[in-house]
Amino acid sequence: MFYHKNYQTKKEVIFITSYEFRNDTMFLRNQFKSVGMFKLPLVKKQEISLEDVSLIGYDKINQSNDYKSIVHFFLDDYKFESIYNNPEKKIEALRQFKAVLTPDFSMFVEMPIALQLFATFKNRWTGAYLQQQGIKVIPTVRWGDLTSFNFCFDGIEKGSIVAVSTIGVKKQKSHFMLGYNEMLSRIKPSKIICYGKPFDEMKGDIIEVDYAKTNNLQKSNSDLYIKTFYGYVDNTYRKGGGSASGQSSGNPEPAIENFYDILNNPSLLKNITPKELYHFLKKNGYDVKPLSRGSLKNREFVNGGGYKINYDGDGLFQYHPSGFHHGKDGYYKISNGKDGTVRYSLDGEIL
Repeated sequence: MFYHKNYQTKKEVIFITSYEFRNDTMFLRNQFKSVGMFKLPLVKKQEISLEDVSLIGYDKINQSNDYKSIVHFFLDDYKFESIYNNPEKKIEALRQFKAVLTPDFSMFVEMPIALQLFATFKNRWTGAYLQQQGIKVIPTVRWGDLTSFNFCFDGIEKGSIVAVSTIGVKKQKSHFMLGYNEMLSRIKPSKIICYGKPFDEMKGDIIEVDYAKTNNLQKSNSDLYIKTFYGYVDNTYRKGGGSASGQSSGNPEPAIENFYDILNNPSLLKNITPKELYHFLKKNGYDVKPLSRGSLKNREFVNGGGYKINYDGDGLFQYHPSGFHHGKDGYYKISNGKDGTVRYSLDGEIL
């Protein structure tokens, strides 16, 4: 019996036997030293220069030659799942950068604890694999509820440099600090890269990385926040993490830090009403205008009209209320010279 595996080369697809597949380390994922109760792969401590630290998103590495940067994964999971599923593909690109953070796979408390554990496993396995390929690696640490403390700090050598994020957790600071202090006790990190502004209570040798600068945002937009945040887990079932905002099991809402979060991930539109977004944009200095065409031309939003803003030169963001033009339901429209025009439902789905 033969099992078809996608060992892709430029000219062939290799067929292997079921026995060979069964014993393939890329299937077993057991090729690295493992530690802890759940035998997580070990990401080894490495000496890495952190002078003038800057981060670049994994989704931008093909567009940048700033090889002094460190690659981060503080992104939606779909943008980096391939680094675990098919890690060979990006090795040469990643080698060019100073270092790489381990992938920040989500740990939602709605997930069974087994999936939270698997997220941690993927984080550590990818880190160990990248180190094997000669790439310098910094572990990203995230945690969920108290149950996750049984494994979420394993697989990282004591005294390592680590990375966390405070983006989206301001209203759940106590939950964040619970996990953060546990991390300090368990890992004793030599330095901590903090993506976002550190809390005053955070101890340790912390290196702050500015969110706005990393994402090429204008300085005036660096402190824009939606008022609703979902953060670190206590026992009341929110998304956990030492690195990302969370979700309430009853009303999933990832945090939105600024307007550019919506542009990068329009699915976040489901977490804010058109009215809330309108006031958010006005409050934070955007020039919000009525629509300039169609049946709602020049009608103010407060009088039942839509609205629009311009951004980044040729960018245009519009809200069209229900009952007009492209159907009975309201929708958003995002246009720019690079991506063209895309319409989204109020739930952030492409129309």
